[in-house]
Amino acid sequence: MTEDDLFYDSLITRLFKTGNKKKRKSVALKEPEIRKIVKSARQIFLKQPILLELQSPLNICGDIHGQYLDLLRLFDSGGFPPKSNYLFLGDYVGIKKYSVKLWKIFSDCFNCLPLAAVVDEKIFCVHGGLSPDLKNLNQIKKIPRPAKVPESGLLCDLLWSDPAEEGDGWEENDRGVSWVFGESVVEKFKEEHDFDLICRAHQVVEKGYEFYSNRSLVTIFSAPNYCGEFDNNGAMMIVDEELECSFGVILASKKEPPAWSLNNFPPTPPRKSKVKRK
Repeated sequence: MTEDDLFYDSLITRLFKTGNKKKRKSVALKEPEIRKIVKSARQIFLKQPILLELQSPLNICGDIHGQYLDLLRLFDSGGFPPKSNYLFLGDYVGIKKYSVKLWKIFSDCFNCLPLAAVVDEKIFCVHGGLSPDLKNLNQIKKIPRPAKVPESGLLCDLLWSDPAEEGDGWEENDRGVSWVFGESVVEKFKEEHDFDLICRAHQVVEKGYEFYSNRSLVTIFSAPNYCGEFDNNGAMMIVDEELECSFGVILASKKEPPAWSLNNFPPTPPRKSKVKRK
């Protein structure tokens, strides 16, 4: 085994040694270890296509926002890698203070991540949603990396757009960036690309998952008790070999959140009337 192999094997062992399922403890990594992991991950991401073409079975997870112990709960339910395959739809980090240098290393890595995925040619997966500029999937394949997110356009929309609460077509997004899109946009995109389902994340939903547009689109959110302020469940979508989809759910805890997790203005907004603050 190489020195790198030994490093990562040791690291994985530490990350999974968190105690029993009922009483787990967080794992602290040193900054040099984090730098090494992130730089290696960046190289791996650049070797992957920007539009992933994946095969079932796999588990699809939404936002996790740095809630590592809840990530382990997802693995408890769906199986640990590499025995089970996972697709994560973004919003990986939590809301904490980091050094500027460490923040830049993460940003450089995230700018190299794949942007979207298609599962068995039938499920289109993306973090945010659709774009009025997206006419065919080759446009995604042509986006160069590293890719800094602009304030508008295709790349911005795929990461920032949302399904509309009301209305149809395209309207300005209350976030102040990108668009909201209605049911007709969803149905047209599905029909033009012969998809069965659009799978996205980007918003807190009470049950951990929520369907839209006659079950043509699903929002998945995988961080239960988001920011310590919401009573939402976390969920992942389980896609089997026949493309049958079911959901594994992590129930919200009724315990009081730790003080460091409280935030007055979480960056991932809830679907309007669905989620209650604590």
